[in-house]
Amino acid sequence: MLFIAEHTHSASECPLDMPGGKNMIKGLFSEEHIKNSGIELVGAYMSCPNDEGAVHKGYFIIKSPDEGAINKFFGPMEVTIREVKPFSEIAKTL
Repeated sequence: MLFIAEHTHSASECPLDMPGGKNMIKGLFSEEHIKNSGIELVGAYMSCPNDEGAVHKGYFIIKSPDEGAINKFFGPMEVTIREVKPFSEIAKTL
């Protein structure tokens, strides 16, 4: 199944600016962690660090057997998960 996971945090709480934050992000998105999680990270897009004075958002396109594997992958990082389908599939039903 295909999912979009969204993460939001304020610029003042950006992990990239916190002690150990860069290493946490590197570990989370390492090839080994992704492989061991049972998901396929199709794409990842972030609004930071360019939005220094705004809310940072991350959008992750993930192939996964279920939402549980995605939650396990992100660990304590809070994400909103939605199952999505290619619009071409939806358009066929119109």
